[in-house]
Amino acid sequence: MLKLIRLEMRKHRFARNFVGAGIANIAVLLFLIMIGFVDVGAADYAYGDYQTAFMIIDTFVRATFIIFAGALISKLVISEYRNKTMNVMFTYPIQRHKIIAAKLIIVFGFTFVMIMVTDLLMGSLLLIVNHFYSFIPGSLTNQDILGLLVKYSMSSLSAACMALIPLFFGMRKHSVTTTMVSSILLVLVVCSGFSGNGLDVSIHSLIIIPLTLGAIGIWIASMSMVRLETKDVN
Repeated sequence: MLKLIRLEMRKHRFARNFVGAGIANIAVLLFLIMIGFVDVGAADYAYGDYQTAFMIIDTFVRATFIIFAGALISKLVISEYRNKTMNVMFTYPIQRHKIIAAKLIIVFGFTFVMIMVTDLLMGSLLLIVNHFYSFIPGSLTNQDILGLLVKYSMSSLSAACMALIPLFFGMRKHSVTTTMVSSILLVLVVCSGFSGNGLDVSIHSLIIIPLTLGAIGIWIASMSMVRLETKDVN
């Protein structure tokens, strides 16, 4: 399987995606800086406390790379069905489900690593800037930092799983557009929130929702491999 994954990454020149991820990181950073400057002085300042600041960072990072994952699914899976290159691959002496599994493992692994790394990078930059300008009151204890690492790990894992959901919609008619639109709609759902009683609540903070969507993403990935022997290859 590892050899198949390496071949897939080489075939699609996967290193280019890390350049795209770097550009996405810069875009996220600029957006976070813009929020900091535009919102400064407001009663509900976005970076008024650590919990809100880290929630904002995680929300934008997840949104960015869930959509990025949709683009990867379109490139690695959907486009190959549309171009009929997948049928050629299925003539190889390799089990069909392993071919799809390799592609989805790449998408899942890339999404998980990039969300985790970007969350940590943006969080570290926030702490460094706050060390010099002290715009966030209070301080973080070692226990707070450990809790944040656990939270980021769970967030990255659930986001990487739910990022596979657009595969279900894209495979209906092997449509790249449908895949990307479903990724955007997924982001609008999981990265939204609501306010009440003076509290701002993120949908993603309701643990049952990301866990359920993550399970659905894994189920869709599994079913896509099961269906290879019937409908998807006809």
